[in-house]
This record gives sequence, structure tokens and C-alpha cells, in this order.
Amino acid sequence: MTMYFRLFLAILLFCIGQLPGQAIAAQTVQIAEVPPYALKDGSGGWSGPAVDLFRAAAQNAGVAYRFVEVRPSELATSPAMAAFPAYADGGARKAGTAGTAHSLPFYTDSVGLIGGAQATGFVEGLANLANWGFLKVVLIVSGLIFVAGALFWLVERRGNESVQGSEDHLQHLGGIGNGFWWAGVTATTIGYGDIVPKTKGGRVVAMVWMLFSMALTAILTAYLVSLTGKPGGNTNLSSAIEGQHVGVVAGEVVQPAELGSAERVSRFASIWEALQALDADRIDLVAYPAAQARAVAGDRTVQETGGSVVFPVFRFAEDTALSREIDRIILTPAWQSRAQQAFGKD
Repeated sequence: MTMYFRLFLAILLFCIGQLPGQAIAAQTVQIAEVPPYALKDGSGGWSGPAVDLFRAAAQNAGVAYRFVEVRPSELATSPAMAAFPAYADGGARKAGTAGTAHSLPFYTDSVGLIGGAQATGFVEGLANLANWGFLKVVLIVSGLIFVAGALFWLVERRGNESVQGSEDHLQHLGGIGNGFWWAGVTATTIGYGDIVPKTKGGRVVAMVWMLFSMALTAILTAYLVSLTGKPGGNTNLSSAIEGQHVGVVAGEVVQPAELGSAERVSRFASIWEALQALDADRIDLVAYPAAQARAVAGDRTVQETGGSVVFPVFRFAEDTALSREIDRIILTPAWQSRAQQAFGKD
């Protein structure tokens, strides 16, 4: 009996020795609260789409783990088996050490600009037009209209009385003014009909200007939509921050070097300090990844820009079955659909 018991014990110890290490000891996974990807509740529990993704992959790969909370800025240099949500941007790659691996991006994000308190649609739209970028557009369009009007006057002035200047003031200035008026009403497709081309040269100029105005109107409309922050707009980052005092969170994904067109860039220790400075009118905008910006902005406006795309990822100490399983799940249609619903625009 004793011999059989010893044999059984030896076989049991041998089988235990063959079990994977993660089945005995839980691996350390560093996690940071980065809404909307990972959220921590009052009892210390973790939730969010990125957390659910990690848990599903760990279960499929048979990996035991325990979460250890760190600050978001520590994720890029984490020595843990896994860390998330990190960012696969230029700054994170430089900060990482040799031998580390990233998962595929589980969402493609861009830089968002958190502005002031949410206003009504009409008032908000008018407020967004009060900036140097819009003034430059007005000046450029006015210059194009003036050039077209002057050329129209130059061609039509001898054969079209409606273009000629009034007797009460300098003829040339009055005629150019009439040409400017014609070019303006033609470009806007209003076409009052008080001034029409009568010479062949004038009709050629008018046809070219009408065709050009079609493209000009489309470009101007798209710019105004993006400038007022309406859905479908995708403002260029450099244009959106030009002449503005912009705040960023030190050590995180949006780097001050990306905000070169801003009048001034200030660094803050956390997003909450940056938002307090925004509410106190010490800064004009806060630059932050768009999905996170929408999650923390509250009743403040968020304008998504077309600049600097950032990629939230899982960071691993090495390539493992867990990292490969996460990549597999990220590529599934089910995850892509959930990511768009969870992180995309409202």
C-alpha cells in the first residue's frame, strides 16, 4: 500500500511540475484609468471595452493575472508582463525598452480639442467663426472676387454701360467696384441680373469665373462646416489651434511639438488640472486624444481634428500567446463593431 501511495505521489508531483507557470502564479498586468478604454469603480473593480478585451484574451490563452494600477504616463515604460491602455505613438516607442511588443491598435484615434462650455447650435457656430483662421479665409475669398471683378471690368468697360463708373466719382474706381459686385453675386449664385456680360471677352471671363466659383463654394462650405464643429467636419489641427493658448497633459500622447502653430502651449500634471485652467480662461483649448476628450469633457465642446493619429494598444514585455490572442480578437468584425460604438462619435 505504501509503495502504491508513493508512486501516486510521485506521479502527482510530476504532473504539477509540468503545469504552466501562469496556472500557479498570477502574472502582473499594469493598468491605468483611461476613459473610455478602462474605468475603475468605487470598489476598485475595472470595466470598459479594453478591459473586457483583455479578459477574453487571457481566458482563451489560459493566463492568470492580477491588475496593478499605475499612472497613464508609466505605461510606456512598464516592466510588467502586460500594460494597457498604452499608445503606439512616436513618443511611446522612444520611451519603450528593447524586447517589448505592442498589440495591434484596438482603435484609431485623432487629436481632439476641448473648448468652452456647450452652447446652443446657432450661438456655438457663430462663436467658432470668431477666429483668425476664418478672417484669413474672408480676406482670401475677397481678394479672389476683387481680381475676377477687376478683370471683368477691364474686358467689359468699353462695351457695357452697366460696368462703367458713375459720373459722380472717379470712373475707374466706380467701374472696378461694379465688377467686384458682379463677381460677388455670381460666385454666390445669387445673380441679380443688374450687371451681365455683353462682349465675347466678358462672357469668356464670366464662364471661367462661374466654373471656378463652383469649386470655391464647395471648399468654403466644407471649411465652414468643420470650423463650426458640426458632425462631418474634420478640421486641420494646425489651423484649429493657430493663435490659441493650448494646454496638454505632460508626459502623455499629445506632445507640445505637434502644436507648433499655437500661440502658446502649457503643460499640466493631469487632464483635470488642464480643464480647470480652461474653465478659468487661463487657456483657450485642451489638446487630448479625441475619444478620451469626449469621455472627460462633460458639458464642454470637443472638436475632433484631422491631425496626429494616435493608436491605443496593449504593451507586452515579450511576444506571447496572450498578445497573439489579443491581436486575433482585435481583427474580428465583432470587436471592430464594438470599438466603433464604444469609442466613436456620439
